[in-house]
Amino acid sequence: MNSALKPEWSAVRAIVIAWPYEDSDWQDNYAQAEQCYWAMLTAFSTYSDVWVLLHSSINKAQWLENLEKEFGCSAANARRCAVSVIDSIDYDDTWIRDYGPLTTHSDYVSFCFNGWGGKYPAALDTLVGKKLQPWLGGVVHESEYFFEGGALEVNDSGVLLANKDCVIDSHRNLGLNQAAVEAVLAKELGVKAFAWLEGIQLTGDDTDGHIDTIARYVANDSVVYSGPNPRHPDAAALQALKSQISALAAVHNWQLAELPTPIVYSQVEEGQLLPATYANFLICNDVVFVPVYGVSEDQIAVDVLTTAMPNKTIVTVRCEALLEQHGSLHCATMQIGTI
Repeated sequence: MNSALKPEWSAVRAIVIAWPYEDSDWQDNYAQAEQCYWAMLTAFSTYSDVWVLLHSSINKAQWLENLEKEFGCSAANARRCAVSVIDSIDYDDTWIRDYGPLTTHSDYVSFCFNGWGGKYPAALDTLVGKKLQPWLGGVVHESEYFFEGGALEVNDSGVLLANKDCVIDSHRNLGLNQAAVEAVLAKELGVKAFAWLEGIQLTGDDTDGHIDTIARYVANDSVVYSGPNPRHPDAAALQALKSQISALAAVHNWQLAELPTPIVYSQVEEGQLLPATYANFLICNDVVFVPVYGVSEDQIAVDVLTTAMPNKTIVTVRCEALLEQHGSLHCATMQIGTI
């Protein structure tokens, strides 16, 4: 049985999103966040099936009316719009990337989740992977360990690209040193080699430096990363990222491409720097969904990703509203692969 984690460019059955609800961290910009989720749903459902988790506090009938307005399809035939509604699973937060099930070659893996090392409530989030089993259809392996999907990036060769700060962490897995963590990931996800970054995270990132905010595989031997920006408050961290990723590329024979790193400030809290990144894209079969932020660097990022993935269609979604809660498009999604 092959329990190796599938890279994101593997075949995708569906994209899962957890809809924002008002009595949550989104309350300060709920309307803007929901508008962003409608934009994502519109983009995703054009190319893929989408499973939408609806929190019990959301009026389902009203939501389905809104779906009809947005898509021109009734609740009765919502399936034709590639949208399936799951209203029986509650969740604490909308960042399903970090608590949703991961697809391996033989099953789905649901790790424990404790709100990024105990920072936020997560008692409901940690149960979502297990509760999705009826929709997944395959076996869900419930792991006793604490890892987050946004922290783990693999290629077809089983080389894990990750940031030590959020993977080898006593607030996640108390008592596990680097060797122990590597042994667990080899067993649970079939990881064969490790490419570690360390000490790199963007200001405002609550995850302690998830890899999906700074560097991503786009092919087995190709990586894109958030490039230096001398004007950016995180200029030193971005320069360190370039140095570390270049060293890893030399070891693993990767081709590298540099994404721009924009400077985006909050529209809710004046003067607050937000962790804007173009590395937070989602690969779904022949399409790449790319977050953009209404800034001049958007087109540069699209051009870089078009060159890096020439056989993919690039679809952009405005995601500055998501940044207000320190995430973006990839953080808000989980792809469900085929087994």
